[in-house]
Amino acid sequence: MALSVRRFTGDSGERHAILVDEAGMPLFYPTLWVTVILRGGARAVNTIHNALNAIKCLYAWQDAYALDVEQRFSKGAFLKANEVHALRDFLQESQSQKTNGRVVPFTRKQKNVSPSSQYARMSVAAEYLEFLARRVCPSSEEAEKRITAMVAQIKANRPNQTTKTMVGERDENHLEDSALDALETKLSPGTEGNPFTDYSVQFRNALMFAILRNTGIRRGELLNLKVDDIDFAGNTLRIVRRADSPHDIRRYQPVAKTRERQFPLHAELVNRIHEYVAQHRSKLAAAKRHGYLFVTHKEGRYQGAPISNSAFSKFIEVLKGIVGAIHAHKLRHHWNYTFSSLSAAKGLPAAREEKLRSYLMGWEQTSGTAATYNRRHIKQEAADSMLELQRKVLARKQDRTNEQ
Repeated sequence: MALSVRRFTGDSGERHAILVDEAGMPLFYPTLWVTVILRGGARAVNTIHNALNAIKCLYAWQDAYALDVEQRFSKGAFLKANEVHALRDFLQESQSQKTNGRVVPFTRKQKNVSPSSQYARMSVAAEYLEFLARRVCPSSEEAEKRITAMVAQIKANRPNQTTKTMVGERDENHLEDSALDALETKLSPGTEGNPFTDYSVQFRNALMFAILRNTGIRRGELLNLKVDDIDFAGNTLRIVRRADSPHDIRRYQPVAKTRERQFPLHAELVNRIHEYVAQHRSKLAAAKRHGYLFVTHKEGRYQGAPISNSAFSKFIEVLKGIVGAIHAHKLRHHWNYTFSSLSAAKGLPAAREEKLRSYLMGWEQTSGTAATYNRRHIKQEAADSMLELQRKVLARKQDRTNEQ
Protein backbone atom coordinates (compact mmCIF):
# COMPACT_ATOMS: atom_id res chain seq x y z
CA MET A 1 0.00 0.00 0.00
CA ALA A 2 1.56 3.29 -1.14
CA LEU A 3 0.77 5.90 1.49
CA SER A 4 1.65 9.56 1.79
CA VAL A 5 1.13 12.38 4.25
CA ARG A 6 -0.82 15.31 2.83
CA ARG A 7 -0.88 18.78 4.35
CA PHE A 8 -3.52 21.41 3.64
CA THR A 9 -4.88 24.64 5.07
CA GLY A 10 -8.48 25.06 6.17
CA ASP A 11 -10.62 28.13 5.50
CA SER A 12 -9.89 29.37 9.02
CA GLY A 13 -6.15 29.13 8.41
CA GLU A 14 -5.72 26.00 10.52
CA ARG A 15 -3.05 23.66 9.16
CA HIS A 16 -3.95 19.98 8.84
CA ALA A 17 -2.13 16.75 7.98
CA ILE A 18 -3.70 13.43 7.00
CA LEU A 19 -2.51 10.02 5.81
CA VAL A 20 -3.88 9.06 2.38
CA ASP A 21 -3.65 6.03 0.10
CA GLU A 22 -2.53 5.95 -3.54
CA ALA A 23 -5.97 7.20 -4.63
CA GLY A 24 -5.73 10.19 -2.30
CA MET A 25 -8.34 8.84 0.13
CA PRO A 26 -7.69 9.41 3.85
CA LEU A 27 -7.23 6.29 5.97
CA PHE A 28 -10.12 6.09 8.42
CA TYR A 29 -8.51 5.15 11.74
CA PRO A 30 -5.32 7.24 11.34
CA THR A 31 -7.54 10.23 10.47
CA LEU A 32 -9.79 9.55 13.45
CA TRP A 33 -6.72 9.23 15.71
CA VAL A 34 -5.32 12.54 14.46
CA THR A 35 -8.67 14.28 14.95
CA VAL A 36 -9.48 12.90 18.41
CA ILE A 37 -6.07 12.52 20.03
CA LEU A 38 -3.57 14.81 18.30
CA ARG A 39 -5.65 17.77 17.15
CA GLY A 40 -7.85 17.34 20.20
CA GLY A 41 -4.70 17.60 22.30
CA ALA A 42 -3.67 20.83 20.54
CA ARG A 43 -0.60 19.22 18.96
CA ALA A 44 1.25 21.35 16.39
CA VAL A 45 0.87 20.42 12.72
CA ASN A 46 4.55 19.48 12.47
CA THR A 47 4.10 17.08 15.38
CA ILE A 48 1.08 15.57 13.63
CA HIS A 49 3.02 15.29 10.36
CA ASN A 50 5.87 13.43 12.08
CA ALA A 51 3.43 11.13 13.86
CA LEU A 52 1.70 10.23 10.59
CA ASN A 53 5.07 9.42 9.03
CA ALA A 54 5.56 6.95 11.88
CA ILE A 55 2.11 5.46 11.19
CA LYS A 56 3.11 5.16 7.53
CA CYS A 57 6.10 3.07 8.69
CA LEU A 58 3.72 0.96 10.78
CA TYR A 59 1.62 0.23 7.68
CA ALA A 60 4.79 -0.61 5.73
CA TRP A 61 5.64 -3.13 8.47
CA GLN A 62 2.19 -4.69 8.11
CA ASP A 63 2.72 -5.03 4.35
CA ALA A 64 6.16 -6.56 4.80
CA TYR A 65 4.88 -9.17 7.27
CA ALA A 66 1.41 -9.69 5.69
CA LEU A 67 -0.36 -8.52 8.84
CA ASP A 68 -3.64 -6.67 9.31
CA VAL A 69 -3.66 -5.37 12.87
CA GLU A 70 -7.14 -3.90 12.51
CA GLN A 71 -8.57 -7.28 11.57
CA ARG A 72 -6.46 -8.97 14.25
CA PHE A 73 -7.71 -6.63 16.98
CA SER A 74 -11.34 -6.95 15.86
CA LYS A 75 -11.10 -10.67 16.67
CA GLY A 76 -9.68 -10.01 20.12
CA ALA A 77 -6.14 -11.08 19.17
CA PHE A 78 -3.10 -8.87 19.72
CA LEU A 79 0.56 -8.65 18.75
CA LYS A 80 2.76 -11.48 19.94
CA ALA A 81 6.19 -10.97 21.50
CA ASN A 82 8.02 -11.98 18.32
CA GLU A 83 5.88 -9.54 16.30
CA VAL A 84 6.70 -6.71 18.66
CA HIS A 85 10.38 -7.55 18.21
CA ALA A 86 9.93 -7.56 14.43
CA LEU A 87 8.20 -4.18 14.65
CA ARG A 88 11.08 -2.86 16.77
CA ASP A 89 13.66 -3.99 14.21
CA PHE A 90 11.61 -2.71 11.26
CA LEU A 91 11.17 0.77 12.77
CA GLN A 92 14.93 0.95 13.24
CA GLU A 93 15.48 0.81 9.49
CA SER A 94 15.27 3.64 7.01
CA GLN A 95 12.04 3.68 5.02
CA SER A 96 13.13 6.14 2.35
CA GLN A 97 13.82 3.63 -0.44
CA LYS A 98 10.87 2.88 -2.71
CA THR A 99 10.28 0.04 -5.16
CA ASN A 100 7.32 0.00 -7.55
CA GLY A 101 5.64 2.72 -5.52
CA ARG A 102 5.76 0.71 -2.29
CA VAL A 103 7.72 1.78 0.74
CA VAL A 104 10.15 -0.96 1.74
CA PRO A 105 12.97 -1.05 4.26
CA PHE A 106 16.62 -0.92 3.37
CA THR A 107 18.56 -4.10 4.05
CA ARG A 108 20.39 -4.41 7.35
CA LYS A 109 23.59 -3.31 5.59
CA GLN A 110 22.04 0.07 4.96
CA LYS A 111 22.14 2.92 7.45
CA ASN A 112 19.59 2.77 10.25
CA VAL A 113 17.74 5.72 11.72
CA SER A 114 19.01 7.28 14.92
CA PRO A 115 17.93 5.81 18.29
CA SER A 116 15.90 8.95 18.98
CA SER A 117 14.02 8.51 15.67
CA GLN A 118 13.33 4.85 16.42
CA TYR A 119 12.19 5.80 19.93
CA ALA A 120 9.76 8.37 18.49
CA ARG A 121 8.41 5.92 15.91
CA MET A 122 7.78 3.23 18.51
CA SER A 123 6.16 5.70 20.89
CA VAL A 124 3.73 6.74 18.16
CA ALA A 125 3.11 3.10 17.20
CA ALA A 126 2.29 2.23 20.82
CA GLU A 127 -0.09 5.19 21.16
CA TYR A 128 -1.85 4.51 17.87
CA LEU A 129 -2.16 0.75 18.35
CA GLU A 130 -3.65 1.32 21.80
CA PHE A 131 -6.17 3.74 20.28
CA LEU A 132 -7.02 1.30 17.49
CA ALA A 133 -7.34 -1.73 19.77
CA ARG A 134 -9.69 0.03 22.17
CA ARG A 135 -12.01 0.90 19.28
CA VAL A 136 -12.18 -2.31 17.30
CA CYS A 137 -11.58 -5.00 19.92
CA PRO A 138 -14.66 -6.49 21.66
CA SER A 139 -14.74 -4.86 25.09
CA SER A 140 -13.93 -7.00 28.11
CA GLU A 141 -11.83 -6.85 31.25
CA GLU A 142 -9.45 -9.44 29.84
CA ALA A 143 -9.07 -7.48 26.59
CA GLU A 144 -8.19 -4.33 28.54
CA LYS A 145 -5.43 -6.20 30.36
CA ARG A 146 -4.00 -7.62 27.14
CA ILE A 147 -4.09 -4.23 25.39
CA THR A 148 -2.25 -2.66 28.31
CA ALA A 149 0.32 -5.47 28.27
CA MET A 150 0.88 -5.12 24.49
CA VAL A 151 1.41 -1.36 24.70
CA ALA A 152 3.79 -1.80 27.64
CA GLN A 153 5.78 -4.37 25.68
CA ILE A 154 6.11 -2.06 22.67
CA LYS A 155 7.30 0.78 24.89
CA ALA A 156 9.72 -1.53 26.71
CA ASN A 157 11.37 -2.34 23.36
CA ARG A 158 12.17 1.29 22.61
CA PRO A 159 15.92 2.04 22.52
CA ASN A 160 17.59 3.72 25.46
CA GLN A 161 17.82 7.48 25.13
CA THR A 162 21.52 8.33 25.10
CA THR A 163 21.05 11.97 26.06
CA LYS A 164 24.34 12.28 27.92
CA THR A 165 26.39 11.23 24.90
CA MET A 166 24.33 13.36 22.54
CA VAL A 167 24.72 16.46 24.70
CA GLY A 168 28.46 15.93 24.95
CA GLU A 169 28.83 15.64 21.18
CA ARG A 170 26.70 18.74 20.64
CA ASP A 171 28.80 20.76 23.09
CA GLU A 172 32.01 19.85 21.30
CA ASN A 173 30.67 20.95 17.92
CA HIS A 174 30.29 24.65 18.64
CA LEU A 175 30.78 27.86 16.68
CA GLU A 176 33.63 30.28 17.06
CA ASP A 177 33.20 34.06 17.02
CA SER A 178 36.06 34.41 14.52
CA ALA A 179 34.29 32.11 12.04
CA LEU A 180 31.00 33.98 12.48
CA ASP A 181 32.76 37.32 12.05
CA ALA A 182 34.32 36.11 8.79
CA LEU A 183 30.95 34.81 7.59
CA GLU A 184 29.22 38.09 8.42
CA THR A 185 31.89 39.96 6.45
CA LYS A 186 31.41 37.67 3.44
CA LEU A 187 27.63 38.18 3.59
CA SER A 188 27.94 41.98 3.68
CA PRO A 189 25.93 43.44 0.75
CA GLY A 190 28.10 44.38 -2.20
CA THR A 191 31.13 42.44 -0.95
CA GLU A 192 33.19 40.74 -3.65
CA GLY A 193 32.71 37.00 -3.45
CA ASN A 194 29.28 37.27 -1.82
CA PRO A 195 27.58 33.89 -2.52
CA PHE A 196 24.34 35.64 -3.52
CA THR A 197 24.12 37.71 -6.71
CA ASP A 198 21.08 40.00 -6.34
CA TYR A 199 21.83 42.98 -4.07
CA SER A 200 18.41 42.91 -2.39
CA VAL A 201 18.85 39.21 -1.61
CA GLN A 202 22.33 39.96 -0.24
CA PHE A 203 20.86 42.64 2.02
CA ARG A 204 18.01 40.41 3.21
CA ASN A 205 20.26 37.41 3.91
CA ALA A 206 22.87 39.47 5.75
CA LEU A 207 20.09 40.96 7.88
CA MET A 208 18.56 37.55 8.67
CA PHE A 209 21.96 36.24 9.75
CA ALA A 210 22.63 39.31 11.90
CA ILE A 211 19.26 39.00 13.68
CA LEU A 212 19.75 35.28 14.35
CA ARG A 213 23.26 35.84 15.68
CA ASN A 214 22.46 38.83 17.84
CA THR A 215 19.09 37.77 19.31
CA GLY A 216 19.18 33.96 19.45
CA ILE A 217 15.61 33.65 18.16
CA ARG A 218 14.45 30.49 16.37
CA ARG A 219 14.21 30.25 12.59
CA GLY A 220 10.40 29.94 12.87
CA GLU A 221 10.31 33.13 14.92
CA LEU A 222 12.50 34.90 12.35
CA LEU A 223 10.34 33.88 9.39
CA ASN A 224 7.19 34.73 11.38
CA LEU A 225 8.30 38.32 11.99
CA LYS A 226 6.09 41.10 10.63
CA VAL A 227 7.10 44.67 9.94
CA ASP A 228 4.71 45.78 12.69
CA ASP A 229 6.67 43.66 15.19
CA ILE A 230 9.48 46.22 14.99
CA ASP A 231 9.09 49.45 16.94
CA PHE A 232 11.34 51.72 14.89
CA ALA A 233 10.94 54.60 17.35
CA GLY A 234 11.51 52.58 20.51
CA ASN A 235 14.08 50.16 19.01
CA THR A 236 12.29 47.01 20.17
CA LEU A 237 11.27 43.70 18.61
CA ARG A 238 8.22 41.59 19.50
CA ILE A 239 7.93 37.83 19.11
CA VAL A 240 4.26 37.02 18.44
CA ARG A 241 2.59 33.61 18.12
CA ARG A 242 0.54 33.37 14.91
CA ALA A 243 -0.23 29.67 14.55
CA ASP A 244 -2.78 28.88 11.82
CA SER A 245 -2.87 32.44 10.51
CA PRO A 246 -5.22 32.66 7.49
CA HIS A 247 -3.04 35.47 6.11
CA ASP A 248 0.04 33.26 5.82
CA ILE A 249 -0.03 31.56 2.41
CA ARG A 250 2.93 29.29 3.15
CA ARG A 251 2.06 25.60 3.11
CA TYR A 252 4.51 24.93 5.94
CA GLN A 253 3.86 27.90 8.17
CA PRO A 254 6.80 29.00 10.33
CA VAL A 255 5.61 29.55 13.88
CA ALA A 256 6.93 30.78 17.21
CA LYS A 257 7.21 27.70 19.44
CA THR A 258 8.04 29.63 22.59
CA ARG A 259 6.29 32.35 24.58
CA GLU A 260 5.56 35.82 23.24
CA ARG A 261 7.99 38.48 24.41
CA GLN A 262 9.53 41.84 23.62
CA PHE A 263 13.15 42.93 23.89
CA PRO A 264 15.33 45.83 22.71
CA LEU A 265 17.32 45.89 19.48
CA HIS A 266 20.52 47.81 18.89
CA ALA A 267 19.90 50.97 16.85
CA GLU A 268 22.17 49.67 14.08
CA LEU A 269 20.01 46.58 13.62
CA VAL A 270 16.81 48.64 13.64
CA ASN A 271 18.26 50.98 11.00
CA ARG A 272 19.19 48.01 8.81
CA ILE A 273 15.67 46.59 9.12
CA HIS A 274 14.23 49.98 8.18
CA GLU A 275 16.53 50.20 5.17
CA TYR A 276 15.49 46.73 4.02
CA VAL A 277 11.80 47.57 4.33
CA ALA A 278 12.04 51.02 2.73
CA GLN A 279 14.51 50.34 -0.08
CA HIS A 280 14.14 46.65 -0.97
CA ARG A 281 10.94 45.10 0.31
CA SER A 282 8.82 48.11 -0.74
CA LYS A 283 9.70 47.56 -4.42
CA LEU A 284 7.73 44.30 -4.50
CA ALA A 285 4.00 44.81 -5.04
CA ALA A 286 3.02 41.44 -3.58
CA ALA A 287 4.79 42.27 -0.30
CA LYS A 288 2.15 44.94 0.35
CA ARG A 289 -0.56 42.26 0.67
CA HIS A 290 0.83 40.88 3.92
CA GLY A 291 2.94 42.16 6.78
CA TYR A 292 5.69 39.54 6.93
CA LEU A 293 9.14 41.10 7.10
CA PHE A 294 11.32 38.80 5.01
CA VAL A 295 10.09 38.09 1.48
CA THR A 296 11.13 36.34 -1.73
CA HIS A 297 12.93 38.63 -4.21
CA LYS A 298 13.40 36.14 -7.04
CA GLU A 299 11.22 36.85 -10.06
CA GLY A 300 8.29 34.50 -10.51
CA ARG A 301 4.91 33.66 -9.02
CA TYR A 302 6.21 33.84 -5.43
CA GLN A 303 8.00 37.18 -5.71
CA GLY A 304 7.03 39.32 -2.73
CA ALA A 305 5.57 36.37 -0.81
CA PRO A 306 6.85 35.56 2.69
CA ILE A 307 10.09 33.60 2.47
CA SER A 308 9.41 29.88 2.85
CA ASN A 309 11.06 27.31 5.08
CA SER A 310 12.59 25.63 2.04
CA ALA A 311 14.07 28.91 0.77
CA PHE A 312 15.54 29.58 4.20
CA SER A 313 17.02 26.06 4.25
CA LYS A 314 18.72 26.75 0.91
CA PHE A 315 20.19 29.92 2.43
CA ILE A 316 21.59 27.88 5.34
CA GLU A 317 23.02 25.30 2.92
CA VAL A 318 24.99 28.07 1.21
CA LEU A 319 26.34 29.14 4.60
CA LYS A 320 27.43 25.56 5.29
CA GLY A 321 29.48 25.67 2.12
CA ILE A 322 31.37 28.65 3.55
CA VAL A 323 31.82 27.92 7.25
CA GLY A 324 30.96 24.22 7.61
CA ALA A 325 28.36 22.83 10.02
CA ILE A 326 25.97 25.67 10.81
CA HIS A 327 22.23 26.03 11.23
CA ALA A 328 19.84 28.46 12.87
CA HIS A 329 19.58 26.46 16.09
CA LYS A 330 23.36 26.33 16.41
CA LEU A 331 23.36 30.14 16.30
CA ARG A 332 20.82 30.01 19.12
CA HIS A 333 23.17 27.80 21.14
CA HIS A 334 26.04 30.20 20.43
CA TRP A 335 23.98 33.17 21.58
CA ASN A 336 23.30 31.37 24.85
CA TYR A 337 27.00 30.61 25.34
CA THR A 338 27.83 34.28 24.77
CA PHE A 339 25.06 35.27 27.19
CA SER A 340 26.53 32.94 29.83
CA SER A 341 29.97 34.52 29.41
CA LEU A 342 28.51 38.01 29.71
CA SER A 343 26.50 37.04 32.80
CA ALA A 344 29.59 35.57 34.46
CA ALA A 345 31.58 38.72 33.71
CA LYS A 346 28.82 40.83 35.28
CA GLY A 347 28.69 38.56 38.33
CA LEU A 348 24.99 37.71 37.93
CA PRO A 349 23.72 35.09 40.41
CA ALA A 350 22.79 31.80 38.72
CA ALA A 351 19.10 32.11 39.59
CA ARG A 352 18.92 35.63 38.18
CA GLU A 353 20.75 34.60 35.02
CA GLU A 354 18.30 31.74 34.48
CA LYS A 355 15.29 34.07 34.81
CA LEU A 356 16.73 36.57 32.32
CA ARG A 357 17.66 33.86 29.84
CA SER A 358 14.25 32.21 30.11
CA TYR A 359 12.49 35.48 29.35
CA LEU A 360 14.70 36.37 26.38
CA MET A 361 14.42 32.87 24.89
CA GLY A 362 10.67 32.61 25.55
CA TRP A 363 10.82 29.69 27.99
CA GLU A 364 8.73 29.08 31.09
CA GLN A 365 10.67 30.09 34.19
CA THR A 366 10.30 26.59 35.64
CA SER A 367 11.00 24.60 32.45
CA GLY A 368 14.67 23.99 33.19
CA THR A 369 15.56 24.62 29.52
CA ALA A 370 17.88 27.49 30.47
CA ALA A 371 20.19 25.02 32.23
CA THR A 372 20.51 22.97 29.04
CA TYR A 373 21.70 25.94 27.04
CA ASN A 374 24.10 26.97 29.81
CA ARG A 375 25.82 23.56 29.80
CA ARG A 376 28.57 24.49 27.34
CA HIS A 377 29.63 27.52 29.39
CA ILE A 378 29.65 25.44 32.59
CA LYS A 379 31.78 22.85 30.81
CA GLN A 380 34.25 25.55 29.74
CA GLU A 381 34.42 26.97 33.25
CA ALA A 382 35.05 23.48 34.63
CA ALA A 383 37.86 22.95 32.11
CA ASP A 384 39.44 26.28 33.05
CA SER A 385 39.24 25.38 36.73
CA MET A 386 40.83 22.00 36.08
CA LEU A 387 43.75 23.57 34.22
CA GLU A 388 44.19 26.21 36.93
CA LEU A 389 44.37 23.50 39.61
CA GLN A 390 46.93 21.57 37.57
CA ARG A 391 49.04 24.69 37.04
CA LYS A 392 49.11 25.36 40.78
CA VAL A 393 50.06 21.77 41.67
CA LEU A 394 52.79 21.62 39.03
CA ALA A 395 54.06 25.04 40.03
CA ARG A 396 54.51 23.85 43.64
CA LYS A 397 56.34 20.78 42.38
CA GLN A 398 58.67 22.99 40.35
CA ASP A 399 59.29 25.21 43.38
CA ARG A 400 60.28 22.19 45.45
CA THR A 401 62.62 21.01 42.73
CA ASN A 402 64.28 24.41 42.58
CA GLU A 403 64.74 24.46 46.39
CA GLN A 404 66.60 21.16 46.18
